[in-house]
Amino acid sequence: RQVEEAGIPGANQRHFGISAKQKLYQFLCSRPTGADAGELVGLLLSGAGSDPELGARIVRQLLDGDPNFIFDADTALWRLAQSDRIRVALDQAEFTVVDLETTGGRAGPGTIIEIGAYRMVGRRLTETFATLVRPDGGIVPRFITGLTSITTEMVREAPPIEDVLPAFRDFMGDRVMVAHNAAFDFGFLDFEYRRIFGIGLANPVLCTLRMSRRFMPSLKRRRLDLLAEHFGLSLEGRHRGLGDARMAAELLSIFLEMAERMGITRLDRLLDDHHRGLAGRRIERHVPPEEIAAIAHAPGVYMMRNERGDLLYIGKARRLRERVSSYFTASVKAKTAELVSHVYKIETRPTRSPLEAALDEARLIRELKPPYNRMLKSAAPAYFIKLDMMDEFPRVTISTKMSARRGVMHLGPFIGRRSIEHSVRALARILGLRTCGGKLEPSEDFSPCIYGQMGHCTAPCNLSIDAEGYAERVRRAVGFLRGRIGPLLGELAKARDQAAATMRFEEAARFRHHLEALTTLAHRATRLSQVVTENNLVIVTGEAADRAAHVVLSGRLAMTRHLETGDAAGEVAAFVAGNYQRYKLKYVERGELEAMTIVARWLRERAPDEGRLIYLAGPHLDPVALAG
Repeated sequence: RQVEEAGIPGANQRHFGISAKQKLYQFLCSRPTGADAGELVGLLLSGAGSDPELGARIVRQLLDGDPNFIFDADTALWRLAQSDRIRVALDQAEFTVVDLETTGGRAGPGTIIEIGAYRMVGRRLTETFATLVRPDGGIVPRFITGLTSITTEMVREAPPIEDVLPAFRDFMGDRVMVAHNAAFDFGFLDFEYRRIFGIGLANPVLCTLRMSRRFMPSLKRRRLDLLAEHFGLSLEGRHRGLGDARMAAELLSIFLEMAERMGITRLDRLLDDHHRGLAGRRIERHVPPEEIAAIAHAPGVYMMRNERGDLLYIGKARRLRERVSSYFTASVKAKTAELVSHVYKIETRPTRSPLEAALDEARLIRELKPPYNRMLKSAAPAYFIKLDMMDEFPRVTISTKMSARRGVMHLGPFIGRRSIEHSVRALARILGLRTCGGKLEPSEDFSPCIYGQMGHCTAPCNLSIDAEGYAERVRRAVGFLRGRIGPLLGELAKARDQAAATMRFEEAARFRHHLEALTTLAHRATRLSQVVTENNLVIVTGEAADRAAHVVLSGRLAMTRHLETGDAAGEVAAFVAGNYQRYKLKYVERGELEAMTIVARWLRERAPDEGRLIYLAGPHLDPVALAG
């Protein structure tokens, strides 16, 4: 009757009861201290929470008599029966503190090479577990050996993870798992639990890295060894399983004491506080971990939807599973926690490369306009250095946007505004380029600004330099930005040495600062290789029969073609031959700017295995090169 009052037809009541109970069970998993009926009914029925008696009746009818749920009459809170085992004082709580050494940063079959763990009761360390593990293939990468001192010879006679994990599972039991940066260790263990046992790791989790943020917000550096140094702990055994597990266990002991001083005296309350994370609220998870574990490691686009199927957010990722799982951690910000609380379904669309993922994301956002994409800005802004060559007296500026006007040269993208601003100011000051905005109308009677009076600008505004003289300085700036860095850096170094030799130390220091700024800019510009609007290349993504060619002419993404046949490669070569010169003369259209920015940024950030680049020195492209 109460369900009918809530507007649910009788034919759907049984389905409602099953799905609602599952929803409440998942919610209470993250609420070991419990939740009241008003909060629970708010998850089920829009507006039903305005009638507290109706809400209590609905929840009681759903949950009363089910042994998985308990109602506490003293607090009027519902909780899971399984939460009773963690309703213990912190000094009686049982933990297993874990540290893994692995062959790399991604979980996979046989990638664990060492497990170290400590059992704890309250703040006391009791038993240990330590073993080397023979990885799949038997080889420890050289980089990992340098970091951990674990060699291939050391693991040659070690047992494989299939033999080790049952014993470790017994050691772990149902205790709370603790680790520093627990998401890393949990990800590897959960992968192997699912592969070997068929079910994931279900233990409650505490992360000492997150706890350090919670209890010591003023600290800026939170690496395990730096936290250990901060508290005066021994660093013996660093980068080995048992040594790192001991440091994490000692940190846990310190944080448990801090928690008790803050009034958190029970394990369930500590876990409840831990789930709140940096957002100040609990992460309400409606997507089962099994669904996220099944997501591919490939690059691609993910689409988050609410309970009704409405699209909420579109994102891109180099590795879909890792990116999606990062939303369901306690370290997310408040806006992200708000998004996650509404997400019930996540669709993924794998792509050949991160470049295609970024292009697909931009297209889908433009077409579908998801509401949360306006709220969440996860990527750091990219900056471009701009020179308007159509101006009689150009100035060097930085901007987050590219201009569609003809004759504007763009170099970038660069990440980090401060260092780029410093470098651009140094370049303008050394060459005497103006920094003022607007179009100049030079006049002998015009009084120059403070920069002109200080000699930081050649003051074309009052004809202190003519157009030809200023143009020569602009040509030197363009040459520097295009990679001809030797002459200008050489002049600066010579001026610095001369000033130091004549004991003009302040002037020498100024030249040194300019030299450092321009050297940094030159290094970053050289890594990019070319001015954005001069990029002419073909980017080949994918492997074997599933390859695609992305033709970039004068910085613009001019064509994308799937290379399913040899004829397709010929079509790409013909397109380059017919359009190479046309794009050099063609205005940049506003609709091309988004793809230009994405391609330029991808070129700067790409990993070596994320695509093959074929640079074009002219309109000729050998179709055979596309199949290489």
